[in-house]
Amino acid sequence: MNAKTDIYGIIGNPIDRSFSPTLHTKMFKKYRINAVYVPFKSDNIKDAIIGLKGLSIKGVNITLPYKEKAFFFIDHADEDAQILKSVNTIKNVDGKLYGYNTDFKGFMEALRNNFNYKGKNITLIGAGGAARGVIYALYKLGIKKINIMNRTISKAENLQREFSDLIKINVYELNAKEIVGDSDMIINATSVGLKNSNMPIDIKNVEKSDIVDIIYPDTELIKQAKFKGLRTMNGIEMLVNQAFYSFKIWTGVEFDRKAALDIVKDFYI
Repeated sequence: MNAKTDIYGIIGNPIDRSFSPTLHTKMFKKYRINAVYVPFKSDNIKDAIIGLKGLSIKGVNITLPYKEKAFFFIDHADEDAQILKSVNTIKNVDGKLYGYNTDFKGFMEALRNNFNYKGKNITLIGAGGAARGVIYALYKLGIKKINIMNRTISKAENLQREFSDLIKINVYELNAKEIVGDSDMIINATSVGLKNSNMPIDIKNVEKSDIVDIIYPDTELIKQAKFKGLRTMNGIEMLVNQAFYSFKIWTGVEFDRKAALDIVKDFYI
């Protein structure tokens, strides 16, 4: 490190479980970029983002629970971020903050690489910021209709209205047995399972569905789905893909995604 070392990081709360500092730091080293990537735990996202300008921090990722709030404190947002009203990547260009959403791209590519999703009955669990990205990714993949299950029905109904021009959304209560049992794919876009062995749905009601969880590594939901012989995908590939696009936005470099995936897998498996 020296006076010319560029600083990047990730802002969130909690932040201790993020693998992004390890992944991006290794990629900076691999491509001989004079930069570091550090975690920033913050209780005030507005102050944190203003601080990016004051400290000339070149860029950050935004994670839970600030992706939607951060959107309102940047100077410019690309088209996807404007539609989603959510950013997970910020680039500082001469004191102007540019916001992007690479989460939906990460999820979209992971799903496309691992599943046949066309014509499937897809159910999404959750109605927060992560769910917004998943809905947009499914729309971009050509999906015409999905179900949303959420503990608070009104939040799901808000998404139903907001995305009505892009995709048809049916709203149900969490763990609606008939919907769970009839789904071909269930996607968990909540934080349930991030810190403990809790599960967002009762796996007993799932007989045929593919199970996708945006959390990494394997949650209890993924573990039990594997035990039942169901096809599964956790959030590791999504993590690498969204990091790929963030890294490219900041540096112009397209890092080796296979090498990045191996780094993450070696750490968690």
